[in-house]
Amino acid sequence: MKSLYILTITLLIFSKGYAQDIYEPEADTAKIRNLNIDEITIRSPKYNSNIFQIPAAATMMPARILENYQIGSLPDISGLIPNFFMPDYGSKLTSPVYIRGIGTRINTPSVGLYVDNIPYFEKSAFNFDFFDLERIEVLRGPQGTLYGRNTMGGLVNIFTAEPSDDRNTAVKFSYGNYNQVNTSLLHNQPLSKDLALMLNFNQLHNGGFYSNVHNGEAVDKLNSYSGRIKLLYTPTDNLRMQYNFQFENNDQGGYPYAIYDKTEQKAKDINYDHVSGYERTLVSNGLNVEYNAAGYRLRAVTSYQYMDDEQDIDQDFTERDMYYVMQWQKQNMIAQEVSIQSYEKERYEWLFGVFGFHQSLDKTVDVTYGTVLQAAQKLPGELVVSKDYNNGNSGLAFFHQSTLKFGGLSIIGGIRVDFEKATLDYQHYRKLLGASTQIEDVQSDTESFEVLPKLALQYNISNSFTPYITIAKGYNAGGFNSTFEREEDRSFKAESSWNYEAGLKARFLNNKLFTNLAVFMIDWENQQIYQPVPSGQGSMLKNAGRSESNGVELEIKAVPVTNLEIWATAGYNKAKFVEYVRSQTLDYSGNYLPYVPKRTASMGGNYTINVNRKFLQNIRLYSVYQLFGKHYWHEDNSAWQEEYGLLNSRITLTHKNAELAFWGKNMLNETYNSFYFTALNNAYVQIGKPSSMGISLKFMF
Repeated sequence: MKSLYILTITLLIFSKGYAQDIYEPEADTAKIRNLNIDEITIRSPKYNSNIFQIPAAATMMPARILENYQIGSLPDISGLIPNFFMPDYGSKLTSPVYIRGIGTRINTPSVGLYVDNIPYFEKSAFNFDFFDLERIEVLRGPQGTLYGRNTMGGLVNIFTAEPSDDRNTAVKFSYGNYNQVNTSLLHNQPLSKDLALMLNFNQLHNGGFYSNVHNGEAVDKLNSYSGRIKLLYTPTDNLRMQYNFQFENNDQGGYPYAIYDKTEQKAKDINYDHVSGYERTLVSNGLNVEYNAAGYRLRAVTSYQYMDDEQDIDQDFTERDMYYVMQWQKQNMIAQEVSIQSYEKERYEWLFGVFGFHQSLDKTVDVTYGTVLQAAQKLPGELVVSKDYNNGNSGLAFFHQSTLKFGGLSIIGGIRVDFEKATLDYQHYRKLLGASTQIEDVQSDTESFEVLPKLALQYNISNSFTPYITIAKGYNAGGFNSTFEREEDRSFKAESSWNYEAGLKARFLNNKLFTNLAVFMIDWENQQIYQPVPSGQGSMLKNAGRSESNGVELEIKAVPVTNLEIWATAGYNKAKFVEYVRSQTLDYSGNYLPYVPKRTASMGGNYTINVNRKFLQNIRLYSVYQLFGKHYWHEDNSAWQEEYGLLNSRITLTHKNAELAFWGKNMLNETYNSFYFTALNNAYVQIGKPSSMGISLKFMF
C-alpha cells in the first residue's frame, strides 16, 4: 500500500515524464509541446520507423529525460522501462541486464548493447558513465534476426551527441553529499562546410557511501575519467561518414558487501581485512559509413574495442585473513557489418546484411591462501593457485528481413543464419614456496550453428490504433566457464527461446495521450544459470532444463494540460523453472527465476512554470518514482528482496544560457538490498545506496 500511495501522489503532483519522446532536440527544452506521436521514432540503423510501424514493445528516452532524471549509467533506467532490471553488483566488472526475465550474471550477456552502432559483447564493458547522450532505445523481446545471439532478451541502443554545423560549448558541474563531484565539457566545432568535430570530457568522483569498519575507510570510492571524439564528414548529400573514439578510465573501490544475518534478516557491518577494488580501461572505436543511392541505402560499420581491467577482491569478506583473489582481463574485439536496405515503400521493403566478429579475452586468476588457511591446512608458506584462460570467439552471420504491405496490413518476415566457433586454452598452476607445479593444461573448442526466424503481423486499423503479433526465436551461444573444478563443468550449452508477443499501440485526444500494451510468453531451453563452484571459490554457468517467462507491459504517456507532462509504466513478469533438476536431491522445478522482479512500475511528471523575468526564464519541476517488486536471489528461492521504491526529484531554474538545478536521489531513504549471494557457508548482501542530494550548474555559450 505504501508503494501504491507514493506512486499515486507522484503522478498527481509534478514531475517529468517522457510523454514526448521526441528525437529532434528542442531549442527550448523547457517548452512543452503537444504530444506528437508521429515524431516518436526509433532511429537505429535497421529501424528507422515511427514507433507505430515496429511490431515490438519499444521505448525511446531522449536526452532531456536522461538529464532530468540524472541517468548516469545503464542501471539507472531499471524500473523506468517495463520489466527491465539491472542489479547493482558492487562494481562495473559484472553488469548483468535482465529483460522479461532473460539475462545472465556472468559470461556472455543475453541482452544486446550497441553504443553508436558499436556492439558491446563483454558484460564488463556494459556499465560505463553516461554523458552528453542523445537518446536510449530499448526494444524488448528477441532481436536476433537483425542483431544476433546477444539479443535473446532484447536490445539496448545508446546514441551519443553528434557533431553539427553550429559552434557551441557546454560546461556542467554537479556536487552532492558523500563528496559526489561530476564535471563535463562539450565543444562542437565546425572545421569546414563538410567536416565537424565534437569533443567531450567527463569526470566523476564519489567519496563512498559505506565504510569498512576494519580500517575505517570508505569501501566504495570511485574515480572515473571519460572522453569522446567524434568527426562527421558529409562531402555530398548522399554520403555520410562518422568516426567515434571513446575511452574511460575507472578506479573503483569495492566491494560494499556485508555478511547477512538470516535470523535477524539484516546486514552486519562491512568488515573485511583485504582492501578490494576494480580498475578498468575501456576504449571503443567505430567508423560508420552511410551511402544513399537512388533506390537503396548502404551502410557499413567497422568497430574495435579494447578493455584492460584488474580486480582485487577479498573473497571471504571477513576480518580473517583467509584468501583473496586477483584477476586480470584483456579483451580485443573487432567487428564488421555491411547492410543494404530499401527505403520506406507502400508495398515491399527489404534489408540484407552480413556481420562478422572476432573476440579474444585473456584472463588470469590468482587465489592466494591467507594465514588462516595456511595454518588450517598446515602449509609451509603462502599458497597461490593460478589459472590462465585464453578465450577466442569468432562468428559470421547473414541476415534478411522483408516487409509486405497490403493496405493497413503489414507482414514482416526475417531470418538470420549464425555460425560461431569458440576456443579455450587453459592452464592451472599451484605455486608454493616459489615452486610452480602445473596441474592442468587443456585446449578445447566448440562450434555452433543457429537459424533464427521471425514472423510478425501488424495492422494499422487507423493512424491511431495499431495491433500486432510477433513470433521470434532467440539464442545465446554456449561456451566455456572461466572457473571450474570438474571436467563436466568446463563448458555449458547454448540456450534458445521462442518468444510470442501480442501488442497494441494507440493514441487518443488529438495525440495528447499515447498507450503501448504488450503481452508476451517466452519458452526457452537449456537456460544458462549462475552457480558457485563446489568449493565456493568462484562461479560458473550450468544449464537448466526448461524455463518459461510470461507477462504484460503497459506504458501511458500524456500531456493533459499546457506545461504538464505525466507518464506511467507497469510491467508484470512471472518467470519460472519448468524443468530444473540440479542434482539427485535438488529439484528446482516450479521455482521462480532469480534476479527477476515480479513487477516493475514507475510514475512521473514534469511541470513548467513560466516566469519570463530578466534573470529567470522558467522553473521546471521533475519527479519520478520507480517501483521494484519482490525478487529472489537464488534458484532455491530461499532468499529474496521485498518490494521497494525509489523517489528521485529535480528542480531546475533556467536562464537564457544557464541552468541551476537542485536534485535528490532516493529521497525517501528507502532501505533495500541491491545484491545477495552465498559463499563459504555465509550469505552476503550489498545495501542499496542511501538518500543523496546535490546541486548542478550548466553554462551554454
